[in-house]
Amino acid sequence: MMRSFFLCGAALVALALHPTSVSAQQDAALEDGSIVGSTFAVDPLWVPTPEGFTFELRVGGYQPSFGGQFDTVFQGDLGPMIGAELDVHIWRVPYLGPLAAGVSFAWAEWDGPGRIVGSDQESGRTGLSLINFNALLVWRIDGLARYVDVPLILTGKVGPDFGYWESGEGSTTGTGFSFGVRWAAQIALELDFLEPRAARRLDDEWGINHTEIFFEAFGSTMGEHMTQLELGTSFAWAVGLGFTF
Repeated sequence: MMRSFFLCGAALVALALHPTSVSAQQDAALEDGSIVGSTFAVDPLWVPTPEGFTFELRVGGYQPSFGGQFDTVFQGDLGPMIGAELDVHIWRVPYLGPLAAGVSFAWAEWDGPGRIVGSDQESGRTGLSLINFNALLVWRIDGLARYVDVPLILTGKVGPDFGYWESGEGSTTGTGFSFGVRWAAQIALELDFLEPRAARRLDDEWGINHTEIFFEAFGSTMGEHMTQLELGTSFAWAVGLGFTF
């Protein structure tokens, strides 16, 4: 009888400690920033894989300042600019979000009527293409999505901006490089809440912690402070799809 009493007591102690262990597991996962509340709620015993980097695909409108002559030469052509970005998470600011080092690549091309110097007479077509590279310091503020289940992420970016350009009108072709500073501000909507179980499967099978759609506003001083072609802009925009692994 005493044996049965002790066995029952041990079972009650185990039941009492079990929620505490689950809670501790949740707290640990929250601390390292790996939880989205709606996804975690599907199975409180499941902990997402660690987050290491974010990959983005984007497309948007970009008009270089071109010394204030862009609209005259290219008649408001928006490009578009197509690109990709990879941000490697370096260190997570507790309860706010990860600091990351990023690199991005983009391409754009513009086309407009070539004109004879000193007149409005057209002489064919003129084109400008740009291959753009950036090295970025990135701060992804994802605390709302991780800790209070509001699926919004705010991101700030800044870093050097490099551009290789080619311009041609008929048989005349010019090439060169322009340099400057890029800044960007992004707001993203995480899509995990739409189907939490599918989001969990993506993590289990592919290591994709989160997917998101985003809007980004950015600008650049590329070529504005040197004797280079002015390819920077005070405002440009992009939309795209992001994946956090």
